[in-house]
Amino acid sequence: MEFKYNLRELQFILKEWLPTEKVLAFDRFRDNFSLEDVDMYLNEGYRIAREVVNPINAVGDAEGSILKDGTVTPPTGFADVYKFLQENGWGSTSECVQLDGGMPLILYKALFEMNTAACPAITSYIKLTSGAANLLIKFGTDEDRQRYLPKMLSGDWQGTMCLTEPNAGSDVGDSTARSYPTDDPRIWKIKGTKMFITAGDAGTCENTIHMVLARPEGGAPGTAGLGLYIVPKYRVNEDGSMGAFNDVTIVGLEHKMGLKGHATSLLNFGENDDCYGIMMGPPPNEKGRSRGLAMMFNMMNESRIGTGHNSNTQAAAAYSYASRYATERIQGRTFGEKGGERVPIIKHEDIRRMLLDMKAVTEGVRAMIFKSFYYLDIEANSPDKEEAKRYGGLAAVLMPLVKGFGSESSLAAIAQAIQVLGGVGYTREYPVEQYLRDSKILTIWEGTTFIQANDLVGRKMRMNEGAVFADWMKTIKDFIDEHSDHPQFQAEMRRLGEGYNCVERVRERLAGWYEQFEQKKRLIPSNAVSAMTICAQVQVAQCLMEQAVIAQARIAELPEDHFDRPFYLGKVAAARYWANRVLPQTALATELLEAGDTICIDCPEEALIVD
Repeated sequence: MEFKYNLRELQFILKEWLPTEKVLAFDRFRDNFSLEDVDMYLNEGYRIAREVVNPINAVGDAEGSILKDGTVTPPTGFADVYKFLQENGWGSTSECVQLDGGMPLILYKALFEMNTAACPAITSYIKLTSGAANLLIKFGTDEDRQRYLPKMLSGDWQGTMCLTEPNAGSDVGDSTARSYPTDDPRIWKIKGTKMFITAGDAGTCENTIHMVLARPEGGAPGTAGLGLYIVPKYRVNEDGSMGAFNDVTIVGLEHKMGLKGHATSLLNFGENDDCYGIMMGPPPNEKGRSRGLAMMFNMMNESRIGTGHNSNTQAAAAYSYASRYATERIQGRTFGEKGGERVPIIKHEDIRRMLLDMKAVTEGVRAMIFKSFYYLDIEANSPDKEEAKRYGGLAAVLMPLVKGFGSESSLAAIAQAIQVLGGVGYTREYPVEQYLRDSKILTIWEGTTFIQANDLVGRKMRMNEGAVFADWMKTIKDFIDEHSDHPQFQAEMRRLGEGYNCVERVRERLAGWYEQFEQKKRLIPSNAVSAMTICAQVQVAQCLMEQAVIAQARIAELPEDHFDRPFYLGKVAAARYWANRVLPQTALATELLEAGDTICIDCPEEALIVD
């Protein structure tokens, strides 16, 4: 069965749902893009995904990256496809939000989505290079940008993000990598080990530009003392040419459950005391504090939304295979008709339930993701500073929802796709089992689900004394107020109003626990994931209902036999399914959160250990 993707859904998002014209009217885009261009870009992007990118997906999974004698050999085709995407405008030159030119995020990410669904292992390389390039654009000097950017954007070099260490995983503040000053105040000697580094040494490019967190000599403890350094595998001369080896050594490749096509590396920096990096930003202050992690968060936040997007693309691709298989697989008879003919399994009620559930999840989470990209486009390009600040805040609230809830719900949707295929779904005859293996890491990448939830309840809900979160809530309340009397959706809008009230209750309960912090502090992390899930389910509901309102209006305009009518009917069905079958779960989850149950805290540790 060939790779296919829902192009019509992306067209709907960009041309009917989001106010794309507002983004295209900004100075940066108005002379290069128009709404009429969207179909051309999407159609060509779809062709690239199918003909160029997807053919290497199964190859990458079968061959994997191989390390031998200190050299990494990528799977067949990976280097060529990476180069093709970067050279032809499907990669970092279009993605870098700080770069003159490029595409609006909402358009670029629609193209990137199809390529990621086609082969997530290769687009991870592009995403990391784009993130590293954005750091150079935003925080590097003119000399840094001139030295590194041209070949990073051309596809000759790659970029990485190096945070995790063997003894300091998610707790970055415990990092032991060190940096030492030299005679040049910008050049520092780097020593340390980093692990789980995607594209740390991928073999697809001649040079790799690492963005490395390390603690300067005498730096403050914790995250505040970390500096950020540009550390190339091969030093780069003033004219941009490659120089000597920079003592960045690959120690090993991780043996992984999925995403076998891309190299996840264990790296040593300065094994021979000859590794040097360029410090980004100012040197440590008198208290030993640096801005390294604050700068790196720019790349991490991009990657968090990107990781949620990655997971949803794989769920959407799995749903595509499952839906088509359901129309082809003949098995069983219509319920209650013993003598009837065998039918395609899509005729069976539970198959339809699973397909509609996958449809609602993938379309709802995708909508939440593209709402985030829209907010980021406004933040990056609006000349109105207050508007840019406001939309940046809205995007910040959505980041943990996109990453945490998006990756978890997508994983469940892929498992459900395998269920639709039945036994054959568990085999390699179809790529759905690969999507499941490839996507599990996405609940862990860029911070586990709890880290995202903790970010929501500990930071995003409390930003600017709660004003940013309140503004996000207002966007939902305003929609409810505007459409509460919609003749076709009164029940669904009532459900959305009840979900909104659950978010309000969750916010109030968490605020109360923070006020009694010493007595109630352990209840906050115990309930963080539940709070995040409630907020995400309500946000997804609002997105789906926004789309349903548009779709219902189109249904009223179209004749019964119009080819596009099933698409709009599907939009309405997905919204109703979510509002009536998923959203009510928030009420029970809110009651449980408010109860402040302490069983997870009170249960003895010894009782949880199987020895």
